[in-house]
Amino acid sequence: MRTPIVPLAAGALLLVAGTLLLVPAPAAAQQPLFDEWFEDATMRVDFHQTGNAEEFFFSIDQMYRQGRWAGNPRRPVDDFNSGMYYVKVYSLASNRLIYARGFQTLFGEYQTTDPALDGVMRSYLQTALIPWPKAAVRFVIEGRGPGNVLVPLFTARIDPDDVNIVREPPGEEIDVFEIEIGGDCHDMVDFVLVAEGYTAAEKEKFRADAARMAEVLFSSEPFAGHRSLFNIHAVFVPSTDSGVDEPRRGIFRRTTLDGSFNALDLDRYLLIDNLRAMRDVAGAAPCDVLGVLVNSTRYGGGGIYGDYFVTTVDNQRSEYVFMHELGHHFANLADEYFTATVSYNEFFPEGQEPHEPNITRLLDPENVKWKHLLTPGTPVPTPWGQDETAALEARAGELRREMRTELARLEESGASEREVERARQTWRDRIDEVMTEAAGVRRHYQELYAGKIGVFEGAGYSARGIYRSEIHVGMFHEGSYGPVSEEAIRLIIEHLTGR
Repeated sequence: MRTPIVPLAAGALLLVAGTLLLVPAPAAAQQPLFDEWFEDATMRVDFHQTGNAEEFFFSIDQMYRQGRWAGNPRRPVDDFNSGMYYVKVYSLASNRLIYARGFQTLFGEYQTTDPALDGVMRSYLQTALIPWPKAAVRFVIEGRGPGNVLVPLFTARIDPDDVNIVREPPGEEIDVFEIEIGGDCHDMVDFVLVAEGYTAAEKEKFRADAARMAEVLFSSEPFAGHRSLFNIHAVFVPSTDSGVDEPRRGIFRRTTLDGSFNALDLDRYLLIDNLRAMRDVAGAAPCDVLGVLVNSTRYGGGGIYGDYFVTTVDNQRSEYVFMHELGHHFANLADEYFTATVSYNEFFPEGQEPHEPNITRLLDPENVKWKHLLTPGTPVPTPWGQDETAALEARAGELRREMRTELARLEESGASEREVERARQTWRDRIDEVMTEAAGVRRHYQELYAGKIGVFEGAGYSARGIYRSEIHVGMFHEGSYGPVSEEAIRLIIEHLTGR
């Protein structure tokens, strides 16, 4: 377990060597009454996470008053138990939990990278949005401890009357476009799409890109069937240059949000470096879901649960990336592939059930987390030819090595070009035969389990020990999230709208 170093401020909650010294009162069974505790406004709390793989601490940076609260006042407490962290707000007078929401952070990803494991300390800015409290509250950040149980990591007393809270209105240079309006923000899922890397002359391009991405959103379930429950605002602030930074190509551009590829030293990972500016811009409209549209033709993006997601708009795969990264941000969906290159090390620890709703460690095969959706008669775990194809692909690799050795021997012995080419073709035929057999095994299982829900090994960047619900690989596949992920998204929609 990582042991956090927490600031010993007055009233701090401290976790030392896994021992919890002070635990807030448990959540009440009933949802708290919003009007009793909150005003219809948003408090933005910017804070830093600083540390490495073994130690870290939190510190509040600044607080802001922004526009109307976007959330559902009938459901201020998120009880999904989803996310690496939770922000929780307690009444100081009664110790009652009056607001809660799960989220992830880029710092949480950084902690599993090689630099963090080597002890390199880094600091990341993060934002929590909470309803505006009517009186002073206790602000608590919880994180995952042993067994993925949430434990307090940081606490602070927040007084809404604090004169240091920034109360500036949105800047006059911000333009807000209504893309889709279904009703009052309290009853809707409120999307905000922010421009990055668009110049003043490209304002209408951004507006058209935002409208196009909205149609992409509503072309897939469960968003299509719930379209009437969404508001979408597009927020524009011009950048000096088009595009974003591309560090590995030596390209740096002056943009409003300082978007950049190569996050966590992964070339395709595109995130925002100036999170304060991003939140300043996004605060111009009620916001449950924050997306950043980047004016670029490159492939790339990123999505962080409860924080924001980002995609380029002019790549041939941009629409797919939009939906995929939205899945991460909106419903804490995990990646279901297991062969991609990532910067993480052991992102899903052994022996702990992931809190992401669409993958499992299968620690209790009798009670799979999507048991109610399993196709009757489907074995758990579900065989899908993984071992057979791996063995055949390994055999093909052996044949390729033998081919190289044999061809080198022939060339050294003075064999003619025709003899070498004939031998090369013979080896290739043998390799093709093995790969055709592997393709046949994959095709057999694809046909056997097409459209069925099971428990297939291979997900979350690991070929072993983590399982997904469908035989195909990838979160959002051929225009669909699939039943398990769709259910997770639908629950969030219901939480935010009450419908």
